[in-house]
Amino acid sequence: MRRSLIVLARVAAVAAAAFAIDVLCIRPYRGAVVEVEVEQRSTVAATADRQRAVIIVRDNLRDLDRIAPARRLAASWYMLYGGNLALINRWPEATEVYTRALTIDRRPEIYFDRGLARIHLGQLDAATADMATAARFNPFVLDQVDGELRARVAAAAGLK
Repeated sequence: MRRSLIVLARVAAVAAAAFAIDVLCIRPYRGAVVEVEVEQRSTVAATADRQRAVIIVRDNLRDLDRIAPARRLAASWYMLYGGNLALINRWPEATEVYTRALTIDRRPEIYFDRGLARIHLGQLDAATADMATAARFNPFVLDQVDGELRARVAAAAGLK
């Protein structure tokens, strides 16, 4: 009886270790590989004609949805998802995804991309605030905006 309990405990420990390795190592690695593939396809979609871009983005979003459980704590996953939504002009959803990314990591490119999405939604004040935050992190962000928006962002960031 004692020997069978020891064997049972060892089997349970091995099973738990295998499960942990899968969840903590293998799935995140596979997810990262898929992210690289999606990023490459997203670059192609950004320069493709509208019809081809929509097809590529649809496939990208499907692949990103598939790896979501393994990558839910990676800001890069949210950036790719939001970027793909932006490619097909789904601005409200892109803004929401960028907002979720900011709960994980407060990187300037996330603020900047959310600001761009908000511009498309007509939320100029919120967009200016996001871009000003990005510019405080990285003043070179100002090189990516022009005209009146550049002046508003620079003033809001205190970078005149």
